[in-house]
Amino acid sequence: MTALLPSRYNDTGRQFISLEDRPDHPKIIAVLLGGSSIYRKRNDCCENDWDGAIIVPEKLDIVQLVNDQRSSMMEMLGIVQAECPEFKVPNESSPHWTQFDCVRFAGFDKLQTKRSVKILSLDYFFQPNNSIRILSFKDKRIFEACRPPAIKYYRVQQARRVENGLLILQDQWVYTASTNQQQDAFVTAFGVTADLLLTGFWLYGQHPHGRLIQKHILARYTNLSELHANTQSFAKHQLFSSEYCDWLAEELSDLYDQPEMPIQRPRSQLTSLKQTFVCGEAITAPDQDFTKPPTQGTTLPSWFRRLSTQAMTGDPLQRQELPLSAFSSNSTAAKITLPAVSAGEVTSRIFSKCCQYPEQELQGARNAAAFGLHVQLPLIMPSGELWYPFFDGKTESELRLSCHHDGWSNGYAIEALLYAELVKAEDMLRLYRRCITDTEEENEILHIENCHLGTTSSRGTTKQPIHRFFYARLLNDERFHQFYERAIPVGQDLSLEEFLKFLWKVNGVTYPSLGELFDTARNILHPNSPQCKSCPTVFGLGDAHGANVIISDHVLPNNSREVLYVDYEAAGFHPVMLDLAKPFYNDVFFDTLYLDLLPKTPKMTYAIEGDLINVSFTPYVDDLTQAVFDVKHRFLLQPLFGLVKDCGGGHDLGKDIPLLSNALLCCATLTRDFSGHPDAFVRNLATGTILAQAVDLEGLYSGFKSLGLNA
Repeated sequence: MTALLPSRYNDTGRQFISLEDRPDHPKIIAVLLGGSSIYRKRNDCCENDWDGAIIVPEKLDIVQLVNDQRSSMMEMLGIVQAECPEFKVPNESSPHWTQFDCVRFAGFDKLQTKRSVKILSLDYFFQPNNSIRILSFKDKRIFEACRPPAIKYYRVQQARRVENGLLILQDQWVYTASTNQQQDAFVTAFGVTADLLLTGFWLYGQHPHGRLIQKHILARYTNLSELHANTQSFAKHQLFSSEYCDWLAEELSDLYDQPEMPIQRPRSQLTSLKQTFVCGEAITAPDQDFTKPPTQGTTLPSWFRRLSTQAMTGDPLQRQELPLSAFSSNSTAAKITLPAVSAGEVTSRIFSKCCQYPEQELQGARNAAAFGLHVQLPLIMPSGELWYPFFDGKTESELRLSCHHDGWSNGYAIEALLYAELVKAEDMLRLYRRCITDTEEENEILHIENCHLGTTSSRGTTKQPIHRFFYARLLNDERFHQFYERAIPVGQDLSLEEFLKFLWKVNGVTYPSLGELFDTARNILHPNSPQCKSCPTVFGLGDAHGANVIISDHVLPNNSREVLYVDYEAAGFHPVMLDLAKPFYNDVFFDTLYLDLLPKTPKMTYAIEGDLINVSFTPYVDDLTQAVFDVKHRFLLQPLFGLVKDCGGGHDLGKDIPLLSNALLCCATLTRDFSGHPDAFVRNLATGTILAQAVDLEGLYSGFKSLGLNA
């Protein structure tokens, strides 16, 4: 028997939608109202939102409702201004037709209150789907929630941007994840759409359609969690009024056709866990990329062009040297203020950068912009400095470090950096897809531009600038000598030659000496090695780790943030495994690479015993690190392997793992100078030694697991 709602909820429903104005075609067979407008307490002073769902028979009905009958639908919903007036649902002839299941439509009522609905087709629920792809203007990818006992969790979903400012969000019906904070603990959480459909009430069409949909979702949850859902299973349960909790409990009992009761579960339940992250599935993309984003950064503001003239005429500029950052070792920077010169202008700021390869930086920026990445084009000044428009924001690495210092209470930083990771994965996969599936002629245009700078001699070979990070640093052990020629950080009176001959024993496993590993890496990472030549060649930034990704401080109207890529010296055509290496190590092993900057460091012991260095530590990563790994793994690595196999002539990217594993060794050992920081020195060398052992995908995952990742 269906639970009855208090009469005030029916009044609320009439405020949300006028069923008398329901369009005749396509037939709307069910309407649901959810959101805070119904579940909050009456005296709650917080602003309420209006969220709902509309069910139509078939997917084509969604197109007709939004595109052809928009005016009557908006009138029915009380919307006077659409959130995105240009919103148009692709039809059957569009290449995007098979890429979405549901549409989110939103707007504002007379009081400028946001109203949104998700429009789904009933035929979708007769297919075996674990997730739902939502065509949306709003770009919301991370959803914070809480569950007892005081556990904060984040649902992370990937998206793919399409034309006209729209995107396709990949929501899960149920998210699942194990956690690194508590052994054998398991998180099961409803997706955002599932939460809405289960906690809302049906204004129309509850029987039979609404009930069938809700039972479909609950069956999925119970199958994965081995539990029946209760009122505390939902994201906003802490905000539910008592009368709403009573009603929802009766609804769930009725849906299960019995009093709610837990099913015995073998896994341990969460007790000491404070926060965790659950990631959805990778979004399915078409074999061909139909959505090439507009070129970013190809034009400069008028005031910025005037800047060079003012600087060269000797007009005074305010210059502030910026302190050196631990996250940037190859350049110095300053902030320059350009005063207003006419009425109505505002003071403008620029970012000045001194680097070793300014011409390559400029060309890399041009090429990256041509591939649709969000970059800025600099001006090269007579002094050799590069001047960029100043971009307000923080780097992903700065946000990551702030999480450590704030005790993981900084929800803004967590959401912003995860958003940046999702955008990076989306951008890089799109970029790789274009290189792998597009014609040679298109990529050759950019390749020829690189040749003018002497950065490449033929596509896929030789002098790509990315090799400065790997082979050039290994040559004659130059980088290691540069860092540690004066003294080895472990405090022993050893020469570099002696140190490089020591074997490594890490957590009971003996590995080759660092000298032997460097010899192997030199052979594999040589620009003309068989491994470099056989690995698929792509255009990439080469250095797109968190320190080179800035997230804007400002949230845009569609809830997105600008994510700006900086530092383009290494941009060019090179093996895809090399393009992955620095972002992977620097972001996933952030806590290792920047161990000396963390407020707390994990316990580790090490000693030189005879001819080996014996290192012991407890492999552990926090759940934010695991989330960063999951984003890269689920939304970039796994789709990339499938893409290369399907569109790259059946090539098995697993055969190129030695290129990645040896590049990761270089990232661990030759990126930062750990003089004066023996713990960071040993931990990074030990980590790089473990990662360097991988010769195939299984070995790579084994290395990740031995370092504490849930791979």
